[in-house]
Amino acid sequence: MPLAAVVACAALAGGLLQATPVIAVPKPNPTTQQSAPTPAGRVTDPDKKLGKDWKTSPDRAVTAAADADGLRILVADGDQAYAWKTAATLSEPGMPADSWIGNQCLMDHDHAAVVYAPRTFTNKPDLMQGGAFTAIVDLATGKVTKLPFTASLAYFDPSCNTATHTAAFTAFRDMNDAESTRTRVVTVNTGGKTVGTAAAKGEITSAVPVKDGTVAALGSRLIHLDRVGTVKNLADADSVPFDIRPQADGKIAFVDQKSNSTAHAKVFTGRGKPAAIAAGKLGDLDLTQGEAGRVFLTGHPTDTLATVGTGVTRVNAPAHTDVSSHGRLAVEPVLTPGVQAGLTHIKDSGKGFTKSEEPAPAGKPSPTVSAAEPTTVTSTATTTGAKLTQNVQQEASNGSGTTLSPAISTGTGKQPQLARTAAVTTAGVSNDPTDGDRWCAISRNDVNAQALQPTPNQVEWAVDMAVRGNLRSNYLRQGDYRNEAGLGTIDPQGLFPLPTLTGGGRIPANVLLGIMAQESNLWQAESGAIPGQMGNPLAAVDGYYGHKAVPNDPAAYWQINWDKSDCGYGVGQVTDGMRMPGHEKPGETSLSPSLQKLVAVDYASNIAASLKILASKWNEVHQDGQKVTVNNDDPAMVENWFTAVWNYNLGFNPPSDAANHGGNWGLGWYNNPANPIYQKGWGHPFMNTDVDGANANRDAAHPQDWPYEVKVMGWAAWSIDTGYSYATSGRQDWPGESGFASAGFRPAWWDTTSSRTLVSPALGVFCNSANNCNPDIPPNCTDEACYAQYWWHQPNATWKGDCATQCGHESLKYQTLSSEPGRGYRLQTGTPVCTGAPTGSQVVTSIPSGTPTWGDCGAPSSAGSFQFSFNPGTEGRYEAKADLHQIGGGYDGHYWYTHTRNADHLGGESGYMNIDGTWTLGQNLNWARVFVHLPDTGAQTRQATYTVQGTDSTSPQRVVLQRAGGWVSLGAFHFTGTPKVNLSNTTDDGTADEDIAWGAVAFQPLSGKPTNSVVAMGDSYSSGEGATAPGGADLYPETDHYDKNSNYEIDKCHRSKLAWSRQATLPGYSSSIGGLADSLDPQMDYHFIACSGARTYNILTKGQSGEVAQINAGYLDQNTSLVTLSVGGNDARFSDIIAKCIDIPIPSLTTCPYSELDNIDPATGDKTSGTTGALKDWAPTWLHGSVRPQIVKTLNAIHSFAPNAKVVLMGYPRLVEKDHGCLPGAYEDVENDWVRTLADTLATEMSGATQDAGPWAVFSDPRDEFDGKAICGNPESIHGLVETGREQADNDAPAPSMQSFHPKPAGARLYADALEQTLQGK
Repeated sequence: MPLAAVVACAALAGGLLQATPVIAVPKPNPTTQQSAPTPAGRVTDPDKKLGKDWKTSPDRAVTAAADADGLRILVADGDQAYAWKTAATLSEPGMPADSWIGNQCLMDHDHAAVVYAPRTFTNKPDLMQGGAFTAIVDLATGKVTKLPFTASLAYFDPSCNTATHTAAFTAFRDMNDAESTRTRVVTVNTGGKTVGTAAAKGEITSAVPVKDGTVAALGSRLIHLDRVGTVKNLADADSVPFDIRPQADGKIAFVDQKSNSTAHAKVFTGRGKPAAIAAGKLGDLDLTQGEAGRVFLTGHPTDTLATVGTGVTRVNAPAHTDVSSHGRLAVEPVLTPGVQAGLTHIKDSGKGFTKSEEPAPAGKPSPTVSAAEPTTVTSTATTTGAKLTQNVQQEASNGSGTTLSPAISTGTGKQPQLARTAAVTTAGVSNDPTDGDRWCAISRNDVNAQALQPTPNQVEWAVDMAVRGNLRSNYLRQGDYRNEAGLGTIDPQGLFPLPTLTGGGRIPANVLLGIMAQESNLWQAESGAIPGQMGNPLAAVDGYYGHKAVPNDPAAYWQINWDKSDCGYGVGQVTDGMRMPGHEKPGETSLSPSLQKLVAVDYASNIAASLKILASKWNEVHQDGQKVTVNNDDPAMVENWFTAVWNYNLGFNPPSDAANHGGNWGLGWYNNPANPIYQKGWGHPFMNTDVDGANANRDAAHPQDWPYEVKVMGWAAWSIDTGYSYATSGRQDWPGESGFASAGFRPAWWDTTSSRTLVSPALGVFCNSANNCNPDIPPNCTDEACYAQYWWHQPNATWKGDCATQCGHESLKYQTLSSEPGRGYRLQTGTPVCTGAPTGSQVVTSIPSGTPTWGDCGAPSSAGSFQFSFNPGTEGRYEAKADLHQIGGGYDGHYWYTHTRNADHLGGESGYMNIDGTWTLGQNLNWARVFVHLPDTGAQTRQATYTVQGTDSTSPQRVVLQRAGGWVSLGAFHFTGTPKVNLSNTTDDGTADEDIAWGAVAFQPLSGKPTNSVVAMGDSYSSGEGATAPGGADLYPETDHYDKNSNYEIDKCHRSKLAWSRQATLPGYSSSIGGLADSLDPQMDYHFIACSGARTYNILTKGQSGEVAQINAGYLDQNTSLVTLSVGGNDARFSDIIAKCIDIPIPSLTTCPYSELDNIDPATGDKTSGTTGALKDWAPTWLHGSVRPQIVKTLNAIHSFAPNAKVVLMGYPRLVEKDHGCLPGAYEDVENDWVRTLADTLATEMSGATQDAGPWAVFSDPRDEFDGKAICGNPESIHGLVETGREQADNDAPAPSMQSFHPKPAGARLYADALEQTLQGK
């Protein structure tokens, strides 16, 4: 019964909020005391920081935050002092992503339009141009309406009109193909209904809806595009218009570029020439849309403003911020802990670089960074200029943001669910986790093709060696996982020799490392694997499954098209030769199966192959007759690889094909830095901390604002922060330890900082008269043959005239030829567990017996088999396999994980994202105890439902908190058939947000039925709230779990190892119940499911802290011999009553017996109409007429599940001694006397409830044990007010700890004494 926070009139149980990473996330260190969090919520001192009128402000701020589990839409309201919450999290089930990125705009006060996609889409031109998913978010309810089409990731997508409450989504097709470039614009309303669709030739940008179509930019013109695709010229601009903002009165505001360094804000009234209203530095002048047609000017204008009468309002806010609906708050880009951050600062232009000064989280939460790190929002209050920093709390999600997008269809517009009926008739259930019908060489989820996740040191070493041609067998550690290829000695550059560059020289290591940072985050395995672990080879989801554009069908990206798979694998995303024989691309020859597997599993061989691909791209732009070089063309200099990297991503249009393109050839327009889809990156070099300071780290949250080669240059110059630190030996360093350094690699170095800031060119370098291009007036294309004329094919482009002194130099960490760095070990989380199975047990592993794990556990022996089941989905294919991952951790070095789902999220028995895993023991058993092993990463669900098959138990389903880690008992069972255990990823709360894992199962034979089968249920007095050393040291950590980002992830059940049900000793035994349970005594089967704060309905129907209702946990059956519980104190509303009596901080004018409470429904706790009247009159009636029947109902329900059990209902002590002087506040004698009497009345009703229920139920009364020892007693065995030593998941100060008013360990001992007396019949 939680009574702590009531003292300060605060609720004990937090709201149920939800958000967890979608990758194999580690559990936090349970022994680390939670630091006091920055208060999440309202701005402190709002009168000063926000202005005194903030309470009446209608202002609403909305922004998006890229994160590992989805794009988060954050919202904060002015009249709530901008308390930030997560309205929704958007992602696609079954689609792996290191992070989800996107853009949003406000349609009206309650609706936002959103585009979202995996970060890697920015590496794929067709996906960047039109493959992002689209949705409308209801900011009030969190409901997400996903739309049946895709759109671009360009900075202007989507664009909203807050006067018409509509949003426009733009998609481009074949921007790099002169024959078929076109733009499609779809306009929708707040309900997600399409109100207009138009398509036109050419690159139309910044399309924003108006009443009769859209207003957009086409070249340097401001145009109107009607709903049938007719283009009408409205006005000419100095360059391409961007930040196009319609106003309520019909005027159009926009920004254009005056020169390479200057931007102008203008207003077009509908007639004549647009009027300039402000000028500023390019990249430092923006227009943003506010509510009801408002338009705001941000940045730093450099001349006198002419905004009066224009409808544009100047606000004191930086450019590139999200301005709130009424312009009172400007929000900077949000960088969540789950998104890769750049390095904070690099001294001395990169010379002598050794490490990141301020390590930051990587593209996935690392074992060195708690998943509970908060998301922080930084903003400026425009009315006062105050800088604000706040944490975000996520509210309860309905999961609609993680349902499948209707754009992921069969290509005919049909929803996958609608198409599934036909699929089921042609495909049955699959048991094979691999993709047998794939075209790519190496299947995902193949236990015989596991890749090592290398440490950053290993990747940098391999690159440093490879660029010099020394990545050879004599430096490599042979054997181990490399034996998977079956090639014997592995010689990477014997197999993939060092390529020769046309013109001589070699590839700078930092350029290749920059490419790998962009392509893979330096990963060879999938993102769930920690460096040092094994996992599935990294294969980009779009490249592996063939998710590609379909001509004339913009909604058809997301069907599986094996024939379109590009089959990129590993750290370099190597594609050449990686298709299966018979499925090669035109002109491609498949590598041998052995080499294909080696490229997929071995980072060193992958890097050797990557080097060949990059060299071929250099050589292609250095062939006579088609040279496209940079600066002085010295390959030793970083910048000189700009065009080769451009080619690496986009490909090259050779002169031999010029006849097909109007005589044009060269590098395509899409990646040209002057392409207006990258306007938001103009003036802001990617990750450039010298130009943008620490804010440059936020570039990683919106990489769609720069072309591929500019990002690679940025990584080469500033490196990547991986979030991990490893010594060359492979030893993992942990935060706080000496030498911790999380930089991915040494960046290149420059002679001066100013030279490094120019690693990427100005806009005019590749857009000038040489290719018919003007950076002030980008291409104005309306016909088929237009864009080819802008392809870059000049023999040289120079932006550094003295490259020898101004360009970047290679920096090698491993300058001396050396042996391969060690594999990652001493992992803070993720180390395989090779020993320690329950004594005498038979272990069934998650892989076939004898399968190598390529780790410390070798090739484990399995006492049975493990098998998956997958339902067919669209077109008879098995989409759930895409959301399955294998990891080299857990018991015996291998487990699988996926994400939890309910029926609404494609889970459930027939759902096609449902995955069933079954362990089968290869022998018969009689009585046995069954255990499951839970890995310490990739397992967060609190609702994993295991079904033990082949037994006579009346309750074969057992629910487990997978956060517990290690071996967990499901109970003792009598087997009458083949022993099996099944686990599905279907859970009641499954919204694809939490991980669920399949590890090992152990069957421990018993000589017979355990004499004692005990289940401890109930509220905080049963769970052991307060019965712990400071900091919650004696609590089971999975029940004391704190998360700064999400209240839903918090578990406050607070089950203690010192709880009275564990301390008590059964008659005839010398060891306590807990001692017998911990030693796995064959005569004891004990299960502990009590939860702090429980009421009767939490036992019966409504779970807490993300756990299921206690009776649904499954541990009651016909074998249960004893059930202990305390319940009724919370139903009696003691928390509310005590709050009235101990009235801190404001004493009441009346004593609490004469106070009153709001009425509630006793069966649900929901508020009903009216009030109680005077508590002294109401309480006895409530206890007898409402609480007692609820307790009887609970007892009878328990008896129905455990008909052979004695049920002991434990009462409550009188909390406070008659002498209550130790308590602060205006707690009067008359109040204390009445509260003590109320405790006696409750005891009477509880005792009566057991009599009402039946002879199998008994009441245990602890009042005598506690007399003289309650609060203010001597010795005091019940906590008074607890202010220090808080548990990990506890009330935030200044509210007292949840331990307040709960038994101390000594009090739990008194409870145990009472139970022992009852069991002895005394």
